[in-house]
Amino acid sequence: MFGNRMIVTNNPLVRDLINTRNLNRQYSLCWISGCTEDVLAKACSLCHKSYLLITHPLTGSIKPNQTPYKTIVLEKSADGTSDYQSIWIAESSFHKAMSLLKSRPRPPITQSTLGDFAVIDLSFFTSYLESVTN
Repeated sequence: MFGNRMIVTNNPLVRDLINTRNLNRQYSLCWISGCTEDVLAKACSLCHKSYLLITHPLTGSIKPNQTPYKTIVLEKSADGTSDYQSIWIAESSFHKAMSLLKSRPRPPITQSTLGDFAVIDLSFFTSYLESVTN
């Protein structure tokens, strides 16, 4: 069983799902007003503050320089110690995203494509939810 779980996201569909399913009783929400790299940076910061990664920051096959949305689930360490593997994964994911964005900036995104990216990120999050309830 998890304790002190946090969802870091910039995806409005994930935020809406958390509210409609009353998941805010089980998870705290860290809303990021920004892009994927901002969510990744927040996950790095939290890992340095004794949070462990529950979901991988680079889920799926969509590169972070292609999608504006990202959702990451973390859990506060019960004993307050840092998990160096979580720190390494979070930092490596952030640096990979920044490298990709530098070499190939995110292309302009239409409203319909924006919605598609939100649905894809939401599906990764709902897959996580299904895995912890089964």
